[in-house]
Amino acid sequence: MRETFRVTIGGAHAGLAITIFIVVSFAALGGTAWALIIGGAVAFWFAVAVFSVVGGGRHGWAAAKRAYLMTFGWAGWL
Repeated sequence: MRETFRVTIGGAHAGLAITIFIVVSFAALGGTAWALIIGGAVAFWFAVAVFSVVGGGRHGWAAAKRAYLMTFGWAGWL
């Protein structure tokens, strides 16, 4: 079960690239309002992840890396 839900930094980088592509696509096709909404939602999720990781006892780069994995690591499952 643990192996099934494992995320890697490579998967997180791919998730960030896909997210940037989606936000830029929405900006080009749907206007800046949609891009701001989607980008804001992702930024909000990252902020929540940072606060939860810091509340869990991690600090500094360890907290930033864990929040990055929590926000963008989903792409490793694709």
